Amino acid sequence: MTSFAVLLNCEQCVGGLYAKFFTSTQHQTNCNSKTCRHAVSPHATEWPLTAARSRVSSKPASASASKPTSKKATPKSAAKPKPSSKDKDDKKRPVKPSSSRSKASSKAKSPAKVEDKPAAAPAANGGTKKRSASEQPKEVVKKRRIGTVINEIAKPSGQKLSVFVWGTGDNGQFGTGPDDLDEKPRPQLNEWFEEQREDGNLGSGPGNGGIDAIAAGGMHSLGIDELGQVRSWGINDGAMLGRLTANIPDPSNVGETIPFENLETQPLVIEALKDAGFYAVKIACGDGVSIAINDAGDLCAWGSFRSNEGPLGFDGVPGHDKKQFHPMRLPALRAVEFANAVCGSDHVLGLTTDGCVYVWGNSQQGQLGRRVMARRPLNALEPERLGLRNIVTVGAGSYTSFAVDKAGKVYAWGLNTFKQCGISGRAGEEEMILSPTEVKSLAPSAHGGAHVVEISGGEHHTLFLFSDGSVWGCGRADGYELGICDDHPAQEGLKERKEEIRVEKQKVVDQCNAKNDKVKSDDSASEKDKEEAENELAAAEASLRVKSNEYVPEPIRICFPKSPAKYGDVPKLGEYTEEIINPVASISCGPRYNVAVSRSGWVYTWGLGQGCELGLGLTTDEAETPTLCRSKQLEPYDAVSASAGGQHCVLLAKKREEE
Repeated sequence: MTSFAVLLNCEQCVGGLYAKFFTSTQHQTNCNSKTCRHAVSPHATEWPLTAARSRVSSKPASASASKPTSKKATPKSAAKPKPSSKDKDDKKRPVKPSSSRSKASSKAKSPAKVEDKPAAAPAANGGTKKRSASEQPKEVVKKRRIGTVINEIAKPSGQKLSVFVWGTGDNGQFGTGPDDLDEKPRPQLNEWFEEQREDGNLGSGPGNGGIDAIAAGGMHSLGIDELGQVRSWGINDGAMLGRLTANIPDPSNVGETIPFENLETQPLVIEALKDAGFYAVKIACGDGVSIAINDAGDLCAWGSFRSNEGPLGFDGVPGHDKKQFHPMRLPALRAVEFANAVCGSDHVLGLTTDGCVYVWGNSQQGQLGRRVMARRPLNALEPERLGLRNIVTVGAGSYTSFAVDKAGKVYAWGLNTFKQCGISGRAGEEEMILSPTEVKSLAPSAHGGAHVVEISGGEHHTLFLFSDGSVWGCGRADGYELGICDDHPAQEGLKERKEEIRVEKQKVVDQCNAKNDKVKSDDSASEKDKEEAENELAAAEASLRVKSNEYVPEPIRICFPKSPAKYGDVPKLGEYTEEIINPVASISCGPRYNVAVSRSGWVYTWGLGQGCELGLGLTTDEAETPTLCRSKQLEPYDAVSASAGGQHCVLLAKKREEE
């Protein structure tokens, strides 16, 4: 077996952002560091992403395959535009998920030299041999322990699940290939994955395997197959796919490149993770950033963050590209063991096995819960640990963050313009909650001992799933985000706030009307003054006709209809009740809509989704209360979990055994 250098004493090799990986002879030839002792170990455990300690073949990869891509080799894309501007050299990342991005812009050229070896066509399967535990190398790098382990690292479910998709897929969000980009008004089986299953590319043989986990971002998605491989698909303008999709040579056509549409619209394996033996167990997506955690607790990240002003960057290091095209471990997190991670639009929360929380990304709405100087926004890209302890659950909305400790206390921070943090009292009146603050109304003592087990947020609303299967929500409600039924007690509060807003708007109309009459009767008033007065009056009158931004300041219960007895049944939502008649197993929020999966395997959606995000048909773009989402293809399946993206939904389901 070839000896590989574990360069723990070489500042040049491991002190920077990228650990070099050489044989001892290559290292002595290439390393110019005067302090390096050229320490040699027989264990091939140092790689550019992490020290992979489990499910890694004992046979080391070749030196050329293992050598990391340096930052200089990362393709430099044109800077992304501000949300309000257009740039012909780059795709536009919409601020609102309803806007779309041009596909033609993703043809931006990458540098000619991307890797030290010739680029090959990405593999659809990434290999089918399952790595056994006996093949694990001896552990070299040990994790730092801060305290008692309270969060176990996830294990594969082994359920061999199928994938369903619906919504808008014009940027490849469905992962069904370049010829299938039209809207899907109802859940549709992803045939691409089914074909891969039949070919044996998702598991241990033909007809075997499936998808174990899935996550939807703004306009891209990630999945983990039975082999622990991370697959990515969708738009790649922010490097969120973890692989290059532009200017990739076509091995079957010398001198030609593979169309980027083919590489972005299919769920291809992220080869950098696969080559490193990274057996993924957790994934998370933001708008432009992606996260994966392996079965050793190592966290890898890639993509880019945005701020209100435009592209923010990835790691904040001066001179580095703002987009990270390949997965990497952040230096500040190399000694940390993670159990979970969640993403907001442009921020990340990482939960460690000992109950600590690390945060990084954009901080402009207070979503990091830590102080970041306005003149130094790049400091926010360096992960830092919050003062929270014994945390067992983390959640995120677009601009909000949440954490739950083992006693059941819920903490919230971030943007609070629609009271989406759910905090009561004087603290809840602030438009931004700058540090973790307890949401007292969610305490187990107020819910019969039940505690929050999952939190998901949209642009301006938040859902909380309790251990008893009940769902609660707060924040914006004028798009039916909270699914409030007509006889819900919260309706009274909504009506009061709506009337208050109407009265304030009417006052403005009266003032503008008086001003307009005065200007018209004033002979000395210019035509410009008269025109301005008329415009102000017209704008004020128009505001009366616009639906007010209604919100619910504290979490309220969301009611679900009874479970159907069989597929054809569609039970209606009955009268409001405190009884839990249809316990929920998982929740996920899109920008202004939601998807929930019941414990009995049914899918429900509600809110506002103008691109078929609700999965209720072409003519239904809003649902006032949780509504059964179904399709003929979904009929023989039981839903397991779902993830709501910016304009699309992905669902994992298990086919019922034939009776």
